Amino acid sequence: MIPRIERLIIHLFVVFIFSLAFVGVAEVMYWLYKKEYLRAKAKYLRELIDQKNDLSSLNEPFYTCVYEKWNSGEMPLTEANTLCSIKFEQN
Repeated sequence: MIPRIERLIIHLFVVFIFSLAFVGVAEVMYWLYKKEYLRAKAKYLRELIDQKNDLSSLNEPFYTCVYEKWNSGEMPLTEANTLCSIKFEQN
């Protein structure tokens, strides 16, 4: 029979290893999703700039609004998109 102190040490060791594994998996998932998010954001920005520069597009004023608010540092991209959506829905 294993003495109590040894059992406690084994349990603590198992909890520690599980915690390290959990944190390791969480870190890998975080960085993978962050990389994917940044790719998607870059793709959106490229499309936004293309639409802003396409003067024949019916949505050009909307894309120009979003780009200008984001590029000036006035607000983050999602807030600029939301604000301009609201602005152009009212018109």
